[in-house]
Amino acid sequence: MLSLRSPRWLRSYSVALLPFGLLACSGCHDGGAPPVNSADTSPASSPNAPDAGFASAPTATASAAQQTVVHADDDGKSFDVPRGSIVTVSLASNAGTGYRWVPTKVDAGVLAQQGDRTVESSSAGATGVPGGPTNEVYHFTAVSPGTASLEMSLKRPFGSGEPARTLRVTVNVH
Repeated sequence: MLSLRSPRWLRSYSVALLPFGLLACSGCHDGGAPPVNSADTSPASSPNAPDAGFASAPTATASAAQQTVVHADDDGKSFDVPRGSIVTVSLASNAGTGYRWVPTKVDAGVLAQQGDRTVESSSAGATGVPGGPTNEVYHFTAVSPGTASLEMSLKRPFGSGEPARTLRVTVNVH
């Protein structure tokens, strides 16, 4: 009689379920741009949509602390900021896809990066969830008057492939 405690039964059962476990962990992905936030069911969140992977967060905002926040929706826009203010770039991504937002063009004489990239959970219930939705955040200080092109690219840190997405904004410091 086969017992449920039998190591032989357990090994057979584990081997039979292994492919399903691997599929669940790796997801079904076609190798293109990283998948978008699965919690977002809007049409723009389709992986084939032109703006897939970009958050539908509010556009750039300024607070009393002279901070301007740039989101993916602000691609192609220009911002006027006073010298000494903070320009924060907050872009949506999914953890575990191998893609990361990186600054690819910044005029350091006008905008100085402050610290390294930080990653924040983009939804309260997804904190620490592997592959969950996140926001990658970079902070820049407007150090001197002038015009700076700021370009952020969503790409893999390894290899030399083209970015999956690119964000370009112009920052005018006065």
